[in-house]
Amino acid sequence: MQPLIFTEAGLADIPLIMDMEAKGFAEGNRELPEVYAARIRTFPQGSLLAWRGAECVGCVFSEIWTAQPTPRVEDFLLGHDIVHSHDPVHGTELYITSMTLKLTVRGQGLGHPLFVGAIDQVARAFPQLTSALLLVNETWVQARRIYTAAGFREIARFAGFFNPHGAVYEDGIVMRRLIRD
Repeated sequence: MQPLIFTEAGLADIPLIMDMEAKGFAEGNRELPEVYAARIRTFPQGSLLAWRGAECVGCVFSEIWTAQPTPRVEDFLLGHDIVHSHDPVHGTELYITSMTLKLTVRGQGLGHPLFVGAIDQVARAFPQLTSALLLVNETWVQARRIYTAAGFREIARFAGFFNPHGAVYEDGIVMRRLIRD
């Protein structure tokens, strides 16, 4: 298998990102194009596209936060403005805001290298990072397997955080792992 190559997303990539978002997430879990535009403008090093040859196979977006011992639900809200939370100078925790694989490549073993590769790339560029954090829907079993295999452990649960289809609420699980001590 060809290794994944990561590039910074640009504003011209938003249609590609939104296509992956639409095919990868239920409507109630999708970000708007302007949220991705703000992430790209504010933190290009954490707005990554993954390529296998000439094909974009996925994307990972992140922010750098000041680490909190106990996560707060309001920090994870869909559509939150990166400008209010991102601190690349003093922050020590990488928050993975979004990760998705192109629908046509799912099941090919790319989830783990996409996830770990993106974290490693950002961590190399920002050596002050000591941990990584994410929020995952309790029903996303395969995603949780990828995260657990990468060393993430559940640290908090937000009851009824997700409402992907506008009917049934599902719990959000906050997971964290150390990047370096």
